Parts: sequence; structure tokens; C-alpha cells
Amino acid sequence: MHVSLAEALEVRGGPLQEEEIWAILNQSAESLQELFRKADHTTLGFIISPWSLLLLPSGSVSFTDEHVAQQDLRAFTAPEVLQNQSLSSLSDVEKIHIYSLGMTLFWGADHEVPQSQPIKLGDHLNSILLGMCEDVIYARVSVRTVLDACSAHIRNSNCAPSFSYVKQLVRLVLGSLSGVDQLSCNGGRKLQPDRSQAIRDRLRGKGLPTGKYFLAASFAHSSVCHSLFPAFWAVLNSSLCKPTGASCFLAPVASHC
Repeated sequence: MHVSLAEALEVRGGPLQEEEIWAILNQSAESLQELFRKADHTTLGFIISPWSLLLLPSGSVSFTDEHVAQQDLRAFTAPEVLQNQSLSSLSDVEKIHIYSLGMTLFWGADHEVPQSQPIKLGDHLNSILLGMCEDVIYARVSVRTVLDACSAHIRNSNCAPSFSYVKQLVRLVLGSLSGVDQLSCNGGRKLQPDRSQAIRDRLRGKGLPTGKYFLAASFAHSSVCHSLFPAFWAVLNSSLCKPTGASCFLAPVASHC
């Protein structure tokens, strides 16, 4: 059994707390690192979003491409994918997922926060999230950088283990924990810099690409239609598929769209 991040915050009716963001960031980065270590192309065909980021009762995080076809994922999709730019390596695919994870966590921090009010994030966390959401792919931080930042935070804080916060969010949805119950943690939160406002605007639909290729209806049968982002699938094929001559699982299939 699992719940999505969107489901957890719908039940709460408010944003993620700072330590919850750190926890989901750490657990998500560990999950991504394991997926890339296995280099299994069948497990990387997703866009991380509040609906595809799954919180597990064990306290870990996983990702899915199911049940998100009706969601508009443009705000969570890396610019290079939306623009169908050429992708050359598995590292590029990693940065695509890093971008989506960063935008998803900003969404969590901004959930149900009035637009006139700033998000409250500590400087360290805000800096990491901004680095994940860089528009230019080569300027974006890596999974390793994210894990190092999370490790440093864990060493320097008095908070509960990361998995505890994830388990708490799962229990919230399953009804055994009220929305006001929180794991306590020492340490305050600071107002985010104004430069993060552009990300909030993007999550509210401002400045997103328009046109028939970016309509939410285009995301059919999967969070991302194979033929919509051919460069994304092509680099997965070339990086992860063995040169056996057989067609790869991720080859674009027009009939799926």
C-alpha cells in the first residue's frame, strides 16, 4: 500500500514542513540513485510529480507512471524535455529527474499557501531546491550532491530519521494520525529569497509552454507520451539498452499516444 504526495497534502490541507521536505528529498534521492545503479530502462520512464511520487509505509519513496494521465505535468517537466533538446547521456536523464523532484518539493512547500505569502524555507534547503530547478541542465545539481546535502543536514540536526517523516505522512492519509500531529524538530525556518518567486509562478501555470504538444490531454496512458519527448526516450534507449539488435521497450510508439 502507498499514497502519493498529492494525496497526503490534500488530506492535510496545507504545505509540507521543512523537515518533511528534507526527509522526502533524502528518501527520493536514495531511490533515484538505486534506480540508476540498476540501469533498468523499464524503471526510469516517469516524470516525478506530486501524483507520481509515492510514499510507502516502510518510510521509503518510489515513483510511478500510472494514474497520472489526467494531470498537467508541464511545470514538473525539465525545460530541455519540453523543448525536445538533444540529450546525450544518462547523466542528462538524471538531471531531468532532479529537476522534476525539485519542482515537486517546491509544490509541496507551496501547497495551499496564499500567493501573497512567501514560502518559509531555511537557506540551506532553499539553496538545494533552487539548484535542482535550474533551467540550464549543466547548472543543475546531481543526485550525489543532493545526497551529500541531506547527509550534512542529518548530521547537524536533532530531527527524527528521514523514514519517520515519510511514515507519518502515510499514516496521515490512512487515518491514524491527525493533520495537526507533527514530529517535533528544533530549528526555525526563514523566508525564502524573492528569486524563488519565479518557481512559484511556474507551479501556478505562469510562463508555461502552450500549444497542442503541451496540452494535458497529450499525456495519455503514461505520465509522458513516448512520441511527445523523443529525445528523452532516445537517450534512455542508447544509454540503457543492450546492443542486441532487438527493439527496446522505450522506443517511441505512436499508437500509444
